[in-house]
Amino acid sequence: MTAYSMWPPGKTCAVVVTVNFDAESVDLHEAKPENLYGKYSYGRYGMRAGVWRLLDVLRDHGLKATFFVPALDAENNPAAVAAILKDGHEIGARGYAFEDHSKLGANERATLERAHHALIGITGVAPVGWRAPFGLLTRATFGHLADLGYLYDSSFQDDDYPYVVECAPGRRIVELPTFEALTDATFYNPRHSHSRALKVWKEEFAAMYDAGHCVNLTLHPRGDYGSGRAARARAVDEFLTYVARHPGVYFATCRELADWWRNAHPATEPVGANLAPFDARLARG
Repeated sequence: MTAYSMWPPGKTCAVVVTVNFDAESVDLHEAKPENLYGKYSYGRYGMRAGVWRLLDVLRDHGLKATFFVPALDAENNPAAVAAILKDGHEIGARGYAFEDHSKLGANERATLERAHHALIGITGVAPVGWRAPFGLLTRATFGHLADLGYLYDSSFQDDDYPYVVECAPGRRIVELPTFEALTDATFYNPRHSHSRALKVWKEEFAAMYDAGHCVNLTLHPRGDYGSGRAARARAVDEFLTYVARHPGVYFATCRELADWWRNAHPATEPVGANLAPFDARLARG
């Protein structure tokens, strides 16, 4: 099977635009609520300015994105959530208050349920996609997500294509891998310029397009490590313009891509299949 035959007829590669709706719940891991008005107000910037700027960019390109939203941030910023839905974007889950799911243990299922039902109450629609806060989860997480009816996860960085995981007989989750070099925070956390981010994004896309890969662009509306500021949003606009010039690009939301992939490429692998050799070594001490 060639790379190009992985996609719908006439399509060369897939592109999804995802936005991590990281607001005050992220900052609460570093500061008390009363301090979010000063040094730790970058999340507030994302809700007051950044998310609106990114929505404008997406609207100008006629693209539908997937926003991964912590439920607490959705509760605190209903106007932004309403604007996302009004523009036809997808909302996926990202924890309740940006918890580290690798440390929740027996409380993980209840936390996932709390976030899930909170988003339903706010949006009126059950989320079918999930992205782990901090990128941290356990083997049990997929089983919990499947029980709640989730279609896909987008937390791993282990492939150039989506793949299907079998959590239990008859229960499947599609994984939509991300990539550090296509994530804005990779550049803006260490204070690199938006021009450097744009240069790398274009180089990565050119290579992935030629190989027929899945391009998962990950953005944040925040003012510190995100693309919410004017110059950085302009870089996103320029990158999407560059991508759109390439024929055969399959633009999709995460839900659309996961649903198509599950039907077109239904072969599965067990959860953690590639970790078996590591497990054996750990068992031997």
